Amino acid sequence: MINYISYKNIQIRGMQVEIKGQDGCYLYLTAQEEKPIEEYGSCLKILKENSAAQEEKILSVANGMKVLIVEDNIACQKLIAAYLKSLGIKSISMRTGEEAVKYMKSDTCSLVLVDQILPDMDGAEIARTIRHNEGNQFPPIVMMVSYEVPNMEKLLEESGILDYMIKPIDIRQLKRIILTYQSEGKA
Repeated sequence: MINYISYKNIQIRGMQVEIKGQDGCYLYLTAQEEKPIEEYGSCLKILKENSAAQEEKILSVANGMKVLIVEDNIACQKLIAAYLKSLGIKSISMRTGEEAVKYMKSDTCSLVLVDQILPDMDGAEIARTIRHNEGNQFPPIVMMVSYEVPNMEKLLEESGILDYMIKPIDIRQLKRIILTYQSEGKA
């Protein structure tokens, strides 16, 4: 997604544009016909302006956020926490649903990222429990899944989960979730 690519990661080589994402992946675009560099320059100017606006928007909503990560895989926990930290967002990690539910009874957060399958309960059950305990004032809950399951929309709706991300989680998905559920005031 162009919205999440930093301008500084773009290089033009002849008729090919190379874009390096923050996750280390590359995207190569090849022009159908050679155009003057000035035309590429105007495209890059727009991209630079959009990238700066996107980063500014993320920084504005990230201020004061705290995200609860409910994930039993330590490596996945650390990766998501590192992404959040790079965006200026605090996080706290839990390995079980029981820990997360207990935490939510005594503290609050801006967003909950919950794994689909945990040792003690699944993500939908955790979401239903948090919704029940928190009443109408529960934070947005997003499920992290290894694959899309049949009837995903129905599962999300019934459990009160607003969205899902497919693993492995990358920073673009995380930025989309943060902008969607924080900047629109859904927290």
